[in-house]
Amino acid sequence: MNAAVVLEQGQKTFLLGDRPVPVLRGVDLEIRVGEMVAVMGASGSGKTTLLAILGLLESLSAGRYFLFGRDTAGWSPEERARVRNREIGFVFQNFNLLPRLTAWQNVALPLLYAGVPAARRRQRAMELLGLVGLAAFADHLPSQLSGGQQQRVAVARALANNPSLLLADEPTGQLDTRSGLEVLALIQELHRATGATVVMVTHDPEVALFCRRIVRLRDGRVVGCEEVAEPADAAARLRELPPEGGEGAA
Repeated sequence: MNAAVVLEQGQKTFLLGDRPVPVLRGVDLEIRVGEMVAVMGASGSGKTTLLAILGLLESLSAGRYFLFGRDTAGWSPEERARVRNREIGFVFQNFNLLPRLTAWQNVALPLLYAGVPAARRRQRAMELLGLVGLAAFADHLPSQLSGGQQQRVAVARALANNPSLLLADEPTGQLDTRSGLEVLALIQELHRATGATVVMVTHDPEVALFCRRIVRLRDGRVVGCEEVAEPADAAARLRELPPEGGEGAA
């Protein structure tokens, strides 16, 4: 199977004043096309920095990064931005929705940057909001939506340009159990339907079990990698929850 992303001895060092702070310390990693992979590690292990490298938000200090077989070394900022917009979708823990834009306008932003005409932007945004069950909330501002609804808008936005790679950074971190399962069920459903490669950063071992493979980071290094024989089914877990409305609900 072809590789979606390959890191060879990936290193990332930041400067804290004049002091270099290594965050990634020689990461070797391969994720195959169509995989759904969890990256786990404690705070400070380097997992968010790793996701930023994979998403072309940061560049390696040393080592090599291949994205769908292309060596990203030497790419200009413009080329990196173009690939980010057209091939990579991002879902962030804090949603990162623009507060003054409606739900559909937030979803349409990647299409705006890609130069898609206005009528098509709105049509595509409405299609995606329907896909995540929020068509009726298209004209709501983020402040008028629950956390779970905001994250579903963020998932819809991530899918605007049909990305080949979906990167999710703690996508359930700010959500209650039901809302978190709804978002995980949505990601799993979209993964199955589109065949996109999914990389999800989490510190929660239960969330990691919804993926097919778990990569473990510690102190900027990969220290383990394991297959999940039977990934958990978020939609099935949702059905097992008691109905909303309290303990007395039938």
